[in-house]
Amino acid sequence: MIIVSQVKRNIINFDNVESIYIVADLNGTGKIPYKIYYETSTQSEELGQYATEERAKEVLQEIEKKYLEYIELGSPTKGPVSLHTIPKVYEMPEE
Repeated sequence: MIIVSQVKRNIINFDNVESIYIVADLNGTGKIPYKIYYETSTQSEELGQYATEERAKEVLQEIEKKYLEYIELGSPTKGPVSLHTIPKVYEMPEE
């Protein structure tokens, strides 16, 4: 599965991701955006930014759900599955 970043500049192969996490970014603007980052063995980059921690957590759950669908539909124990039915892409939502 691949993940497309919120700003549509990065495409990440989820198979290479070691962790995805939320960071409260204290950027001095008076607002605390919650950013989602991914990390591999060689880099860490932002995937998206959300106004609340709750929304950032919802997005993490959406990624988990999409990945589980990808794994389950692609499982050889489920029988033959058309490659067209396996969800291959998760696009980070705007908000």
